[in-house]
Amino acid sequence: MQDLLWKRVTTTGYIRSIPWQDVAHKVMSTMSEWFRFLKRDQELDVYFFAVPRLSLDIMGYWPGKTGDTWPWRSLIHFAILAIGVATELHAGMRFLDGQQITLALETLCPAGTSAVTLLKMFLMLRFRRDLSIMWSRLRGLLFDPKWERPEQRDIRLRHSAMAARINFWPLSAGFFTCTTYNLKPILIAMILYLQNRYEDFVWFTPFNMTMPKVLLSYPFFPLTYVFIAYTGYVTIFMFGGCDGFYFEFCAHLSALFEVLQAEIESMFRPYTDHLELSPVQLYTLEQKMRSVIIRHNAIIDLTTFFRDRYTIITLAHFVSAAMVIGFSMVNLLTLGNNGLGALLYVAYTVAALSQLLVYCYGGTLVAEKHWSVPHHVRLSVAAF
Repeated sequence: MQDLLWKRVTTTGYIRSIPWQDVAHKVMSTMSEWFRFLKRDQELDVYFFAVPRLSLDIMGYWPGKTGDTWPWRSLIHFAILAIGVATELHAGMRFLDGQQITLALETLCPAGTSAVTLLKMFLMLRFRRDLSIMWSRLRGLLFDPKWERPEQRDIRLRHSAMAARINFWPLSAGFFTCTTYNLKPILIAMILYLQNRYEDFVWFTPFNMTMPKVLLSYPFFPLTYVFIAYTGYVTIFMFGGCDGFYFEFCAHLSALFEVLQAEIESMFRPYTDHLELSPVQLYTLEQKMRSVIIRHNAIIDLTTFFRDRYTIITLAHFVSAAMVIGFSMVNLLTLGNNGLGALLYVAYTVAALSQLLVYCYGGTLVAEKHWSVPHHVRLSVAAF
């Protein structure tokens, strides 16, 4: 007899059994739909802000349409992380007062990351309308029907696919780090149980937080454990969304600048063999150049508008990432003989470095592509 997972009532009133294979197929189909951006043969719409939208939608921070109200889950996640940051910082300060340097660093390392994430959440809500406007303007420029030549489509698709895959890396590294933190107490308890060391068996939480004693005892401890573990995932999905939004924006801005270069080259290409142009040809070239200048100025205005909204976030992230890497290196030196602890801080360092890569590489892309536009103009004019 075929194993059944559950039964449901159909619209006709009859009870129909659903095989577990059908449920597994639906789950796999849903997961495949979510992660389509990792494939190579997708349309531009699939790659466009795939990782930031997935992460921010879960947390309730996707900008959405202009004028939309704040989703209730965004405020709930803000409150959850605020409680986590306050209790974690308090615990870290207590460890410092007790001169427990290792525990203090172990506590303040995720606390600093969570505190910066809390600032990002506040600014994402503060600039929600502006981010929505920027996203709409960027989409309008990127999907301009006037830029539909094959080489221009290839440029946009290449940058979008690259942005989706690079954004997925820090999200995956952060998810692995958070999961390692959350499983560490369970793994330690399992090892002690298998070694019959019941006298050393003590439950502790994934992150060091100051909690009332009643919440750390039966029957509330499992709920407290889940709450503390969930604060870590709020941090992960928020920096996957907020930082991913930054890199995605930078990648598409660089794509727009490269599309401009291709447009300039295509404008001058028909006249490379001409010694002299007719008045009609000069007028046509002038109108095309005017259109390119207008688009270039629109991209510059959008870049400036975006920079002003992300300045504080970028500065705070670099400071926190430097602190996290420093704390992780100190902890690796002090816990070098602890295999699980070393794995934890190696994962934390990789996550922090991947976040820095997102900001550094994103800014570099925009700078390089922007400065190459006038270079291509000079080359095209010289060839003409």
